[in-house]
Amino acid sequence: MATKIVSEIDSFNPLIHFKIGLIFLLLLFFTYFLSVNFLQKDKISFTSFFNYAEGLENGTDVVIAGIDVGKVTNLKFIDNGVLVSGTINDQYAIPSDSILIIRSNGIFGKKSIIIEPGFGDIIQDKNYEFQTTKDSYSVDMFLRYLNNLNE
Repeated sequence: MATKIVSEIDSFNPLIHFKIGLIFLLLLFFTYFLSVNFLQKDKISFTSFFNYAEGLENGTDVVIAGIDVGKVTNLKFIDNGVLVSGTINDQYAIPSDSILIIRSNGIFGKKSIIIEPGFGDIIQDKNYEFQTTKDSYSVDMFLRYLNNLNE
């Protein structure tokens, strides 16, 4: 039975095998395109300004109440600080007077941006600038501070 199936497949023109493979790849690409562009949830773009943003990078998590709600997408050095851009999933209700805080998991852990929710109106804009931020300070900066106290 298996040899009959193999001989039947071999009897087809190789061009037919190529066409079937091409159609399969096109369907695979089309499915990927749909999932990336149309099935993703809407996002809110945000910007915020930090004086000190050591440890942040593209892809850093944005978290509220322990839930990953977004990612940092861009960091830009301006005016002696860092302009942080990112996205937040639209399904989460973020108050407009929320505070963005850079925190680390443990002393030397990975950095993330924590959203400390306020009590204002829910963000409705697709592009929002957070006005209130709190910087994270590194262990190295803390040790330099202690060293300056001893002098």
